[in-house]
Amino acid sequence: MVKQKTSGGTLLPGGQISLFAVRETPDPFRKAVQVLHSKPKSPLSLLQRKLGNAWLKNAIENQPDKDGWWQLGIKALATDIGFDSNNRQYLKESAEALMSIVFDWDVIAPADKKVKWKASVLFPEVEVLSDAVRYQFSSQMRELMINPEIYALIDMNIVRKFRRAASLGIWEFCVRFERIERTSEVPWEKFRDMILGESADNKTYQEYKFFKSKVLNPGIAEINAESNHTITLIESKIGKRVSVISFSVVRKVAPEPVVEDDRLAEIIAELVKFGVPQSEARKISKSNTFDVIKGALDYTKRRIADKKSSKIENPAAYFRNALTNHYAPSDETPQQTAKPRGSSEKSLDIKTAYASHQLAEAEHYFAELDPDDQASIIEHYNLQQTSVTLQLKKKTSKVAQVGFFQWLAKSTWGDPSAEELLEFAQGMLVGQGKN
Repeated sequence: MVKQKTSGGTLLPGGQISLFAVRETPDPFRKAVQVLHSKPKSPLSLLQRKLGNAWLKNAIENQPDKDGWWQLGIKALATDIGFDSNNRQYLKESAEALMSIVFDWDVIAPADKKVKWKASVLFPEVEVLSDAVRYQFSSQMRELMINPEIYALIDMNIVRKFRRAASLGIWEFCVRFERIERTSEVPWEKFRDMILGESADNKTYQEYKFFKSKVLNPGIAEINAESNHTITLIESKIGKRVSVISFSVVRKVAPEPVVEDDRLAEIIAELVKFGVPQSEARKISKSNTFDVIKGALDYTKRRIADKKSSKIENPAAYFRNALTNHYAPSDETPQQTAKPRGSSEKSLDIKTAYASHQLAEAEHYFAELDPDDQASIIEHYNLQQTSVTLQLKKKTSKVAQVGFFQWLAKSTWGDPSAEELLEFAQGMLVGQGKN
């Protein structure tokens, strides 16, 4: 098979591209708040917490069989949770033990908003085969877990990094409150039981100072070192005694490049409002002069404000075209360039070639974005994609990959104009003439 190298990856015959091969992309799933804020009756090991996440994610992304069982291959499961040991017996025992753990659901919800059941197991049936794990959900929780209304995005790339069960439990509790940057206050004894299990009644953790030194402080240190958040413990006291605790939650951000011109900072903010990912907006500001960017931006604003013209459905895509073609407010509306002469078959060939070219460009564009912007784009794509088989998953088919980048190319740059197709066709002819 002959492969054609492109700037964004490897272009295969038929326009298929080898995707996601170079850079680790976010691997999020929606975890229902009822599970995030649950209290297990028994302690959960690190492996069991990771297993539960992998099974939840697999169930959200895949359909069960006709009997209501989900299946996940052992190799895929090990990769998903970062289990690099050959000790399959330990994996089997942990999976089977998870089947018997009872949870109190959403224990920090107001009393009038709690679900009607008090407790249940999450995975009542588990089978460990030689090459796969099969499991079922609690009938009470199944629909809630698969289609949660209130949830947090849990990134499995972060989950795999944790080496302490308590760290993972604390981090997941905090992620839910990322947008408001501070968690709910919880009596420290209740929080202890949420993290260590309700059976955590040994003398070691009967006093807050020991729970703090042995569990909270090491967990916070690992979270701040390994995750994409920085959390800080907040203690509230009654007299001299700590009564309730909470956490401040701040998402880490990549260091912003120094913008010497304040005007560029304002333009970056305007581009983000248009729907341009922030990481792309920063790159645009570094690779173009202020006047060029402002000219394209003002041109786009004028076009949007023009009530006599058709509505601009995708301002970000329109701006990218204005920037590429060096439009400016003083420019007249570009005249339509005559379409290339030739048969309809040749026109179709040009469009097909252009589409293949755009797939490669979309892959390259996606790889250049920051992980947070990538995660947001993937989530948006999956939400609008009605076919489960075409949604992006950890193990994604070629059809889904191509579908994603076709969607990304169109949402980023819009449909090609006659001028763009003509310019592309001319470029092809020049390239052929050099061969």
